[in-house]
Amino acid sequence: MRNSTKLIAALQPAAPLDTATYLREGERIVSQFGPYFATSQRVLVVINRAAGTNVDELLYAHLESIDEVSVSDHRKMIIGAIMAIAGIILTFGWFLIFPLIAVIAGVILVFHGAVGQPAYYQLRGRDMEKQQLKRWQVQHYGAGSFVATIRTITGLEPDAPFPGR
Repeated sequence: MRNSTKLIAALQPAAPLDTATYLREGERIVSQFGPYFATSQRVLVVINRAAGTNVDELLYAHLESIDEVSVSDHRKMIIGAIMAIAGIILTFGWFLIFPLIAVIAGVILVFHGAVGQPAYYQLRGRDMEKQQLKRWQVQHYGAGSFVATIRTITGLEPDAPFPGR
C-alpha cells in the first residue's frame, strides 16, 4: 500500500517550472520526470513545500555517475524463510512431497528477494555530501527516458564514471 501511494505521487505531473526564475539565459528544458528537470546545462530538482520552493542544481560538469540502485525485498525473503522452515518442520508429520515443495519454494523466494529489484537512479556529483545524495535519488519506475536524456547529454554510460575523471 505504501509503495503504491509513492508510485501515484511520482506519476503526478509536477508543477510547471517558472522558466524566467530558474533557468539561465539560453538554457532550455530538455526532459522532465516529476520534480526533476534536465536542462541544456544542468539537472534541477524543484520541490514545492508549504514554506516555499526548494531548488537545487547539479551541473553536468560536476555529474560523475548515474547508478541504478537495487534493493532487496525483505518481505519476500521473510516469507520464503518461513515457508522453508515450515516445510522442514512438516516433514515429520505429513507426506514428504508437500514439505519438500514448500522448502524448495521457500529457498527460491529467499534468493529471489535477496537479488533485489531496481529502486532508483542515484545521481552522484563531485564532492557531494551524504545528505545531498538522498535529494538526487530519481525513482526508477518511469524514469528511463529522463536518465537516458542525461546520459546522452553528458556522455555517461550506465554505471560508469564521468569520462576524463
